[in-house]
Amino acid sequence: MSIKNYLIIPQYWLGDIIMTQALAKKIKSDKKKSKIDLLVPGIYAPLTNRMPEINECMVFNCNHNSLCVSERIRMSKMLKGKYDECIILSRSLKSSIIPLLSSIPIRTGEIGEYRYFIINNIKKFSKEERRKSYLRFISMHGKKEKKFDNQFYPTLTNSKKNLENISKKLNLNLNKPTVVFAPGSAYGPSKMWPKSKFISLAKRIIDENFQIWVMGSKNEKALGDDISSSIKDVTNLCGKTNIADAVDLINHSEYCVSNDSGLMHLAAATRTKLIGIYGSTSPSYTPPLSINKNIFYENLECSPCFKKTCRFNHYNCLSKIQEEDVAKIFK
Repeated sequence: MSIKNYLIIPQYWLGDIIMTQALAKKIKSDKKKSKIDLLVPGIYAPLTNRMPEINECMVFNCNHNSLCVSERIRMSKMLKGKYDECIILSRSLKSSIIPLLSSIPIRTGEIGEYRYFIINNIKKFSKEERRKSYLRFISMHGKKEKKFDNQFYPTLTNSKKNLENISKKLNLNLNKPTVVFAPGSAYGPSKMWPKSKFISLAKRIIDENFQIWVMGSKNEKALGDDISSSIKDVTNLCGKTNIADAVDLINHSEYCVSNDSGLMHLAAATRTKLIGIYGSTSPSYTPPLSINKNIFYENLECSPCFKKTCRFNHYNCLSKIQEEDVAKIFK
């Protein structure tokens, strides 16, 4: 069997990059000797190192709103002649420039933004199919998939050495049962279970002899402070960890309670017991790819709306999810 070299250009969101591993798994199941590289911003490089299917991470740093012409030309020259096929998961024109300039013979993806003469292996999806990111991603190779098959679910490897190092650095207790809270969302408030609910749940969990680590980006530090400030055994780690640290800390924990966010998908890929909170989105479209999960979703008449803020300003899809119901999972 000849070796086929693939370059995958994912969408540059944490959850999407994790789901990209599912595509890599499908390729490997079909072509075991293939080599698969990912083109990602440097911030995600440590994550790709936890994906056994990925041969190499090609780092491309460019601001989301910038064209970065010189950097794209430089990267194209470096990649020229290395790949047989490039799978482009984004529909943007910018994402297809590097594979075109690199003269990669097969360029797989959707038509998207004015890419009629750039994409030469066209994949077509309905609006409904596009919302099911996992199925759309794995359908970029081979047949179009219609069901969520756990054989391709992401599985990130963990590092005991890194866990020991980060626990010493942050003075964390690894001997007490741990629950991770991921209360933030870069998408907006329509995905965020109210802070008061997390605080109430924290008080209930502490009574069950758990400690809590609140995780998120530096932008969520204030949120983490509000949750941790008045409760014993709640530690705010927002902004103190990188992606590799998050993999190892969540893998170590007993549970993770998360909004529909990148950290939810990361937790799913560590196989910890996941509790997913859904508001304006739907677990029918972007479920955590894990068999070890509990989902809370009200499925209201106005849901899913996919809006960043609630058009009715009541956020009932989130506020109606009761912390006492979530707490039952820990009994």
